[in-house]
Amino acid sequence: MFPALRPILNKGGAGRYISREESVTRLLPVAQRHLDLLHRYDGVLAAMPIGPGRERIDAMMPYLRTEIAKMSETILSLGGTPPTGVDRDPAGPTAGDNKSLLQSLLDAEKDFGGALRHEADEVHHQERTRAILGHNADASTSRIDLLRDVVANHSS
Repeated sequence: MFPALRPILNKGGAGRYISREESVTRLLPVAQRHLDLLHRYDGVLAAMPIGPGRERIDAMMPYLRTEIAKMSETILSLGGTPPTGVDRDPAGPTAGDNKSLLQSLLDAEKDFGGALRHEADEVHHQERTRAILGHNADASTSRIDLLRDVVANHSS
C-alpha cells in the first residue's frame, strides 16, 4: 500500500490486515534481532573505556530495553511467545579495538533499522503493531545518529 494513502484507507481500521498468527510469525525474527542487538550493545559497552562516548551510549540503553519490552508485549498480545534471550551466552563481542567494535555496532544498528522500517512500511500489520514498529525504527535512526557521532569522536 502506498504510505501516503495509508491514513485515508485505514481510517477507523478499514483495510485488510495480516492475521495475528502471521504477525507473530513476522515479528518473532524482528524481536530476536532486537535481542541480538541489545546483546551487542552490552558487549561493546563492556569493552569500551569509561568516557563520554560510553556514557552517551549507556544513557540510551534503557530506551532500547523498553523497545524490546514493547515488542515482546505486542507478540504476547497477538498470542505468541516472544524470545527472551535466556539461552544466550552472557559474554558479548569483544574482539577488535574500540573503534572497530563501535563501527560494527553501527553497521548492525543500520541493518536492524532498515529491517524495522521495511516491516513497518511494507507489511500490512494492524495499526498498533505498525505504530510500535515505526516508533522502534525512529528510535533506531536516533541510535544510528548517536553511534555515528561517537565513532567520529572516539579515539581507540
